[in-house]
Amino acid sequence: MVDRSAYLARIRYEGAVLPSAETLRALHLAHVLTVPFENLDVHLRRPISLDPADLFRKIVLSRRGGYCFELNGLFALLLEELGFVVRRLAARVLYGTEGVRPRSHQVLLVHLDGERWLVDVGFGGQGLREPLLFVAGQEHRQGPDQFRLTTDERGEHVLECRLEEAWTNLYSFALDPWLPVDYQFANYYHSHAPESPFVQRLICTMPTLDGRKIFTEKLLKVRGLDDTQKHHVTSEGECQQLLQEHFGLTINDHLRF
Repeated sequence: MVDRSAYLARIRYEGAVLPSAETLRALHLAHVLTVPFENLDVHLRRPISLDPADLFRKIVLSRRGGYCFELNGLFALLLEELGFVVRRLAARVLYGTEGVRPRSHQVLLVHLDGERWLVDVGFGGQGLREPLLFVAGQEHRQGPDQFRLTTDERGEHVLECRLEEAWTNLYSFALDPWLPVDYQFANYYHSHAPESPFVQRLICTMPTLDGRKIFTEKLLKVRGLDDTQKHHVTSEGECQQLLQEHFGLTINDHLRF
């Protein structure tokens, strides 16, 4: 159970809440435009808890973001509170990787009026302009991005996005349902292992209505439809200031910079 009123206020959502495709689209868009994908707690040396009460406290009450297990984990609870039927899945991230990857990304499948919707408010793909939400099994265009599902040699579904005139693999997944507890091991790996990309570098990103904001490697990039503005950050104070200005995040503790 989550406090739906507080959650909806956090994502600035004032629309309909009855389960429908229109409601799902509107909730999804509101969420990704207000709650950033970020791994700041890893670099603040704070544990990443997937307990529902801790997720609510962090994302809603403290107005923070998170990564896939946090964002999709809490969003699933909101959808279920509103009456949506949600299946939790695990995906192998292929975007920017090589070789066979373990299942280490949480994604949601929503069953609605005979259709299956792939829902993901927790994918920080920096090349994407649009958030991931579409009817599974159909090629779909959303804004400037185009998505499709194919099948690999293992029989897993592969989500692809057309980037720079070529189809790029984002992640693959099977349809066997996962329980919230099943994500604990991958969550611990991502927040502790030296080889984890979330341990190796700080990242904060979120889409905008006409592009995407990305902060990583001491560089802020604000991408619009026609150009990309870049700003090199030189101090911890400046880092905290841009996180507040561009992502709505207030960080008062010492951030490894």
